[in-house]
Amino acid sequence: MTEEEDNFTGEVTEFNNEYGLTSNRNLLIKKKVKTEINDLENEAALLKNEMESMEHKNVQLNALQLQKNELKQDLFTLQSELKGVDRENQEKFCVKDLEAEKVQVTEKPQTDPECLRLKKELENCKDDDWESICETLRTEIEILQMVFHFHYVL
Repeated sequence: MTEEEDNFTGEVTEFNNEYGLTSNRNLLIKKKVKTEINDLENEAALLKNEMESMEHKNVQLNALQLQKNELKQDLFTLQSELKGVDRENQEKFCVKDLEAEKVQVTEKPQTDPECLRLKKELENCKDDDWESICETLRTEIEILQMVFHFHYVL
């Protein structure tokens, strides 16, 4: 039986070799392998291109992130400068308001009806107690000036 198997295998091999069946099979396998290798090489090239593209995009993304951080820092700097300018403007307005109030306080004795009345009364007074009345009126004027000054300071 072994002899028959060997004979059969030999005849099949001879038949295949005679008609080129084995060589065609090897060629087909080689063609399939080459096609598969080409497909895999093409896929590898595509993956390589995609990786390079992603690396490029990653570099761009990192550059944009750096630019974003720089812009944030610039924004914080500008905001702090703006706060400083606002404080300076507020201080200037406050000084102007205080100067205007100072002028009003210094002009108050010349424009206030009570002060004017007391001054007039002082001028009209010309009798013997003139000095005591004058001193009393001066004291009243000083008190009124202090009250007005104290009122406007608050």
